[in-house]
Amino acid sequence: MNISIKHPQFCHEIGQRKNNEDFIFPAPAAATDANRLFIVCDGMGGHEDGEIASKTATEVISEFWSDNPQQPDTAVKVKLALAAAIHKMDLLVTDSNANHNMGTTMTLASIGTESILVAHVGDSRIYQIRPGEGIIYQSKDHSLVQEWVDAGFLTLEEARTHPRSNIITQVVQPKGLSSIHPEVAILNDIQEGDFLFLCTDGITESIDDPLLVEIISGEASDEEKMNRIKQICFENSKDNHSAYLIHLTQ
Repeated sequence: MNISIKHPQFCHEIGQRKNNEDFIFPAPAAATDANRLFIVCDGMGGHEDGEIASKTATEVISEFWSDNPQQPDTAVKVKLALAAAIHKMDLLVTDSNANHNMGTTMTLASIGTESILVAHVGDSRIYQIRPGEGIIYQSKDHSLVQEWVDAGFLTLEEARTHPRSNIITQVVQPKGLSSIHPEVAILNDIQEGDFLFLCTDGITESIDDPLLVEIISGEASDEEKMNRIKQICFENSKDNHSAYLIHLTQ
């Protein structure tokens, strides 16, 4: 399959927060069917600092991708891009008194001609959804409750509503290169009509996997699907909520 995409749909909403610490690439409303790289980040660290972290990670990683078009899409490329982002954060902390506790999650999808590289750090997620079949790929959160699920102490449903569900175990942050181990995968099983969905936890706290599959697999237009996701989050989420919905074709 020679992978192409339809016009991407985005969500980038402040929700019930006072400021939006999420950042997405391409910038809101700027994506077209010519884009091949998508990034969604969710910052943390207090007022403004979370925004700095997510903005820095998104900008530096996207610039690294643009500046290194001949380097193959591999885990090595992801790690080099993250190293560049962390280096920039180190400089910001030193030069501008930014909060050294700031950090951000990171999700990335780089769409090749025959396969797709996906990578993430933290609890923002990436899904590959195939209408009629369901979830083909789903990233696993770097979070405390996910570790408890893996150990058999919690069910997935208990983890969604657990009071410590906001504690993540990996984050892109200053001086943090040695402590992050991004999950990287190459998606080779791509079919006409599949969807990629990159999102922050402001969305997954309001929409569980079965409902997400139902919405994305439906007969509505891609714009209508994203509008429904926005509306559910507007009614239920206490967090910023950001996402990219990418319809794969050929």
